[in-house]
Amino acid sequence: MPPPGLRAVSTIFLDRDGTINVKPAEGEYVTAPADLVLLPGAARAVARLNAAGLRTVLVTNQRWLSGPSADPACYAAVHARLEQLLAAEGGWLDAAYHCPHAAATCDCRKPCPGMLRRAAREYRIELDRAVMIGDSDSDLMAGRAAGTSTILLRPGAAGSAAADAVADDLPAAVCLILQAQTAAG
Repeated sequence: MPPPGLRAVSTIFLDRDGTINVKPAEGEYVTAPADLVLLPGAARAVARLNAAGLRTVLVTNQRWLSGPSADPACYAAVHARLEQLLAAEGGWLDAAYHCPHAAATCDCRKPCPGMLRRAAREYRIELDRAVMIGDSDSDLMAGRAAGTSTILLRPGAAGSAAADAVADDLPAAVCLILQAQTAAG
């Protein structure tokens, strides 16, 4: 049975690395389009959210952009590739936000809720009708601080007490949300 907090969801906030695409090794980043590899079923899962009429919003930390040699055009090219890969499966993002700042220098870098709150202002999102899906505690903390429900992606479903739900991957999380929508229906 899906958690009650997922029944009235209208917006899905998605982390990127480790949620939609393969997460690079610790200390490494996806800085070129060729480095972006989607996780199995992720694009189709986004398409299922779109087909259900749920707004999908990307919120991703990209600390590598705070370095002296960072090129924002590289991030734009990676994001364009993400959009192409999602579109190939019929999916899209309604909005995308990224934090280019170093740790502890802003209020938008997760675990702070700045990106979620900005999206809420710009798109009139009711945060109590949103869910944050991610693979890290910082994703959960950002969702909690913004007032959303949370789903932790953790293979094997070894959970966190801080999450409203735990799923193996994005397709499983989308199934939980859509089951909750049906149950509320």
